[in-house]
Amino acid sequence: MPNKNTTIYPVSNVAEVLSILKNVRGVSIVAGCTELARRQTGRNLRLPPLVLPLSRVPELCTVAKTERYIDFGPSVTLEAILQLGAKNLPEALHRAVKSVANPGIRALGTLGGNISAKGHRLTAFAPLLALDARLEIKSPAETLWIPMNRYFSNTGKTHRDPTEFISKIRVPTEHWDFSVFRRIGSAGIISSSTASFVFLVKLQKNILADIRIAWAGSYFFRNREFENILIGRSLPIQAKDIDYVTEKAEAFFPAELFPPSYERSCFINLLRESLSTLT
Repeated sequence: MPNKNTTIYPVSNVAEVLSILKNVRGVSIVAGCTELARRQTGRNLRLPPLVLPLSRVPELCTVAKTERYIDFGPSVTLEAILQLGAKNLPEALHRAVKSVANPGIRALGTLGGNISAKGHRLTAFAPLLALDARLEIKSPAETLWIPMNRYFSNTGKTHRDPTEFISKIRVPTEHWDFSVFRRIGSAGIISSSTASFVFLVKLQKNILADIRIAWAGSYFFRNREFENILIGRSLPIQAKDIDYVTEKAEAFFPAELFPPSYERSCFINLLRESLSTLT
């Protein structure tokens, strides 16, 4: 519920959103408020002093599908995404969204809120990272398309313009021959050990034509140079190649962000397990 000194700015279109962001300093963007609720322990939801709710802006709640991609408004709920059906979504994204909490939470939680949560990368982040999702960023000055991995930072040192917001999430819908999504941590809740792993493979006449490997939890990881180690190899992959790749993976992990830990061990084990499906 609003605090006594909470100011809510009702908006009905993107132009009004941009006007508020331009003229009101320190406003907090919200949609389903599930992330706010997750971080609070009291019986009543306490809102920030200045609130800009996006859930009633029609332009930000739409889904548009073409032959090559799907555009999601940031306020599209996770349940609405599931209602599109598995055949209309990348498999890894469908499985990830389906694993989120329960129908009640999914009916409120939004895709934009899921990927923008501060301090921990939530369930949809890894699939979108692996799928090369791009974000449309709007501000009063301009509209830009930015790869998701460039917009977010592991270190928190990215200085964003306070007048900008994510207005669209574009997800390519290309076919993948192998698609693995795994979540670690307790089901239905987010803790410090919660993380998601995605492994995608595209084949061309039994040759690895493309591969994507993504991890998201307390920090996120995807490295194209690392993925390129495997591209061009023939199937079935040999056991010695799996050993080589998992050993090589260690060199690509920034130790200051991903030190030896339970999460790091899980990543290596999931990578080995996924590669074993190609033998």
